[in-house]
Amino acid sequence: MINSDILRVSIVFVVLFFALMVYMVFFLAVDAGSVINNTYNKRAESFKRRVERGTIYDANDNVLAYTETYEDGSEERIYPYGNTFAQVVGYETNGGLGLESSYNYYLLTSHVNMFEKISNEFNGVKNPGDSLHTTLRLDLQQYISDLMGDTMGGVIALNPETGEIYADVSKPDFDPNTIEENWDAIISDEEGSPLLNRVTQGKYTPGSTFKMFTLLEYMRENPSFRDYTYNCEGTIYGENFEINCYDGEVHGYEDLRSAFAFSCNCAFANLGLELNRKEFMENNTKLLFNSKIDIDIAYNQSKFDISDDTSDFMMMQTSFGQGETSSNPLHLALVMSAFANDGVLMKPHFASQIVSPSGRVVKNIKNKKYTTLCTSSEAAEMNEYLRAVVTDGTANNLNWSNYTAYGKTGTAETLSNKNENYDRSWFAGYGELGGEKLVLCVIVDNMNEAPMRAVDYAGYIFDYYFN
Repeated sequence: MINSDILRVSIVFVVLFFALMVYMVFFLAVDAGSVINNTYNKRAESFKRRVERGTIYDANDNVLAYTETYEDGSEERIYPYGNTFAQVVGYETNGGLGLESSYNYYLLTSHVNMFEKISNEFNGVKNPGDSLHTTLRLDLQQYISDLMGDTMGGVIALNPETGEIYADVSKPDFDPNTIEENWDAIISDEEGSPLLNRVTQGKYTPGSTFKMFTLLEYMRENPSFRDYTYNCEGTIYGENFEINCYDGEVHGYEDLRSAFAFSCNCAFANLGLELNRKEFMENNTKLLFNSKIDIDIAYNQSKFDISDDTSDFMMMQTSFGQGETSSNPLHLALVMSAFANDGVLMKPHFASQIVSPSGRVVKNIKNKKYTTLCTSSEAAEMNEYLRAVVTDGTANNLNWSNYTAYGKTGTAETLSNKNENYDRSWFAGYGELGGEKLVLCVIVDNMNEAPMRAVDYAGYIFDYYFN
């Protein structure tokens, strides 16, 4: 009896030992970096005492951030391009932001050889940290930043076949070189919110860009979707409410293609009433709404909520992109990337490699599949409609170029903090030339004060990239 009790206790301790070993291996392989990255973890401070923070590069080895060490031993983090990469590269002080924060562990890790470490230790010299090589492209980022100027909004540009993010511009911005001395002014700017990366953290009413989700759902539920027709009189009526097309436009007789191309609110409000609400909710969750997206920097989830209890008014509003739905440029760009890539979404990423001071690749971030958002046949159908927006509809300014463009425009009516209505302008789409594709999503946060619509900014960016 005693022997059996001892055996049971021994087994329990053996199981606990192996469980602890498994956890330790998992922690070292998976969780260590994120735990050390945590701003509350004081261990990072000990790293700073022994390692000179590594350099951040763009895709063509242009230096985006580096540490300057002076004769007195003091250090300064330098951002050669100032405001251009403000939110995406970020800064390493004041809690950290952007890639500086999410790759803090790697930038404060040094893979110099053991003899050099020993020599540096004896001489009181810090070890050089590993460098971060990114997928960002200085020329494109700089062009977009200059193009946007003082326009409040954001732009993301990425390769749909690899998931590599080439540009992430958010306005207003700030100069990370002076973040500490200007900190109080920056954090008190509630209207501009310059620390907010509007590309990944914004929560915006998607406007008519959401019609691509409604269109895809209608296609899935109705094999005879090409037979759909609607006569737009500029207004559609419900019980005690009415919905109008943007700017009071009357589109007349339409099929589904023309309703999408000309962004007819009335037709899509009508479509919304025909959808299975449970399926619409389930499918949009699969299309990354209410979902955490695995990406290198901070991200706020898009929101979508429809149920059998949703009123007809809210269902109609939601179906053409108003209502309570929220999204951001990254989300719409990823969905557009799947349409551009036969339904397959590649994992979005900013980092490509972690490299040691001697040039050895410590960590290689490979391009890989993230998920499948739709079938290849559904993607082909969506591309036909997205192309119609350019050839016949609201993005026809993109139709006269050497590249082939696809996309969806959007205008969202929004209530500001001052209780004034203003319009937000969207474009999500992609261009293709010679087999090369570039996905763009542009948001202009207040088009009433901006010099151009989002689709106009997209046209300039496509022209720059493909020429």
